[in-house]
Amino acid sequence: TDTIVLDIPSLTHCNARLAEYPSYLCRRRRPVIIGSGISGASFARTLLGIDQQRDSEGKPLTVVMLEAHETCSGASGRNGGHINPGLYHDYEDLRNRFGARAARNMIHFRLAHLDILRSVGEVEAPDADCREVDAVDVYYDEETFTEAKRLLKVYKAEMPEEAEPYECTEGDQARTKYNLSKEALGCITTRAGAVHPYLFVTGILTRLLEDYPKHFRLFTRTPCTSITGPSASSPLYKLHTPRGVLSASHVVHLTNAYVGTLIPGLSPVVTRIRETMSAQRPGTSLQHKMPSGERSYIFYDNPSSFNYLTQLRSGEQELMFGCGLDGHVHPSCGSSGMYDLHSAALVSGALPVYFGAANWGAEAVPAPSESNPECDEGPWAKGRVKALWSGELSVSADEFPWVGRVPSSICGRSAPSLRDHNPRMARPAEWVAAGYSGEGMVNAWLCARAVALMVLAMDDRKDLEMDGEFGAGQCVGEWLPSCFIISEARLKWLIQEQKCREGEGRSAPGSKVKVYNNAKSSTIRSRTKDLFTFR
Repeated sequence: TDTIVLDIPSLTHCNARLAEYPSYLCRRRRPVIIGSGISGASFARTLLGIDQQRDSEGKPLTVVMLEAHETCSGASGRNGGHINPGLYHDYEDLRNRFGARAARNMIHFRLAHLDILRSVGEVEAPDADCREVDAVDVYYDEETFTEAKRLLKVYKAEMPEEAEPYECTEGDQARTKYNLSKEALGCITTRAGAVHPYLFVTGILTRLLEDYPKHFRLFTRTPCTSITGPSASSPLYKLHTPRGVLSASHVVHLTNAYVGTLIPGLSPVVTRIRETMSAQRPGTSLQHKMPSGERSYIFYDNPSSFNYLTQLRSGEQELMFGCGLDGHVHPSCGSSGMYDLHSAALVSGALPVYFGAANWGAEAVPAPSESNPECDEGPWAKGRVKALWSGELSVSADEFPWVGRVPSSICGRSAPSLRDHNPRMARPAEWVAAGYSGEGMVNAWLCARAVALMVLAMDDRKDLEMDGEFGAGQCVGEWLPSCFIISEARLKWLIQEQKCREGEGRSAPGSKVKVYNNAKSSTIRSRTKDLFTFR
């Protein structure tokens, strides 16, 4: 089917790959974005939209985006499009660490992405099919399910309005309603979202390239290999690429798992992990039982990991099934192959077990058609698993993103000091939004928007139009959780904590599976409240 994107192509609107930069691009002071995923799309959309609207002198900004590979070829284009924030799972822990007010703020921040991505997608990326779905958390482990029900009870008691859509169903009722195997103990359900993430991001970038042909340039297969700070002969940042050197007054790092490559100070606290995704044909019985593309699942079969599932509504209505935690951080992810063999074996065989043989039915095979009588699947396999691939995600040491102006002590470069810097922008600097710990779909959009407003020196404005109700009438500091802000103090504390943990033989906390294990009482959690102060 054409709806799965594996060989991620360049946008037809992108510049020729091998051409040199136009000379005017090398001279001008402009924001340069590194990365073309969902963060890059959000940042560029916010900055270009606001700057063009407020321009009164006919001199809008020119924005350049650099992508090392193809457009949206990283984790943004490789995940299953699961827009399902951790809410009841995390609320009690967040409250204990930061207090009730801060916990509510983070819950609202995550929830906002459901409506924002859907409203943006409907207008700017309709092919991405961003929609609301029934989200089903399925539990196969008694201890895990018991703890989940307790956490849901706390969430309902303290955030009743937000928790109103949640329901808990157990036993035969759950198994029948959601077509599950007899091993399933019960489910916790709510409303969440699903999207084709590659089509979402490329749809937005295509629109930006069409709307701002003179002011937005996207260069694919153009890795930024190094950055040098200002010097006596060159007052700007210099970004070195195989196609030449770009000068920039602002450098915006939106590379998530790869952020430590160009910001070496973050490499100890933002690491990379590979996770495996698949596209699978649903079994013949399940095809008729599942509402097509209207439901998503998370499967918890033990206290330390999970797997997740969404479904496309077009083509063969493929099941997009991923291994939620590979359980293994790779210092040089990607060097040993396309995907992790153990994870690939797990995702290839798990679905008939989770749903049960009777619910799954016989294996589906491609059906002949007039246009394809031989069932030639091209690059796709003909069995249950049409394709397997992996994506490289980030793991933040304290589980929160890193957002904002990068201190010189962290990036290792001084910022340009320009006497005639653009008064409509912040002072020149490097900026970052990265470290989403596998939860980019419910963090990245607003984190990148916050950075764009900081670059435009508009982060203290309360009158800006937002995508939806979240943040309306507030400045960035009021709606962006302050524990996300990058700072020397946060970095030093985490590095010291890592050294203490290694000395005591303690393992690092899980990146995504924060629920249902006793690690919640670890030092890194109990002491974090002392480090951050919430507004």
